[in-house]
Amino acid sequence: MKTLPLSEAKATLSRLVDQVASRDEQIVITRNGKPVAMLVSPDEIEGWKATLEIMSDPDFMAQIRRGLRDVRRGKYLTYEEVFGSDE
Repeated sequence: MKTLPLSEAKATLSRLVDQVASRDEQIVITRNGKPVAMLVSPDEIEGWKATLEIMSDPDFMAQIRRGLRDVRRGKYLTYEEVFGSDE
């Protein structure tokens, strides 16, 4: 994650926006050495929102925990068992 002072971000905003858009890069903007803003892509924000929605759903999180427990216990099906072989 890149960190820049506000003065540099102002001078290079167009380039920074291109970087964020093309590389899913995050850029922290500081004022007096303290973070005050961040440039992130809309796709990344949407991903964060989806993750928060999932994590705030107790039933869904319980299903995820059960699934992870089953995997640790070896209780799962392979791709081939579910969909057949690719051949």
